[in-house]
Amino acid sequence: MNANETQARVIRGFAWADLAITLPFALPFIAEAVIALLYFIDRWLGLDTPSVMFETGPFGLMFVHIMGVLGVLWAMARLRRPEAELAQMDVRARLVVTALILYAIVLGATPVLWLFVVTEVAGSAAQFMVLRQKSAQ
Repeated sequence: MNANETQARVIRGFAWADLAITLPFALPFIAEAVIALLYFIDRWLGLDTPSVMFETGPFGLMFVHIMGVLGVLWAMARLRRPEAELAQMDVRARLVVTALILYAIVLGATPVLWLFVVTEVAGSAAQFMVLRQKSAQ
């Protein structure tokens, strides 16, 4: 497999993962179930993080759905065009998203969100490495 094929596979792989993670947030009722699942895991782990700051009413869910739709569209763009420029933007976006998740955790959001931090950092690092290999050749 040449460098272009490897790069496209890595970009598409993380785009598929993003699609799987963000699609449920774009869909009414399913997003609520995913949020409830995150808090269930929180309680199961004995963390008992209060969910007071997150309003799951129509206003809060609107932002969840918007985030989900944008995530789905961004993933689809990278699936259709697994190009270096889109991957470079994705690397940067993942680092910003990581910072926002960490900020939420510091403010008191459930530590279960560390799972998302790990996936964001992994996606950023993997794409950075494949882009670096390509540019070194």
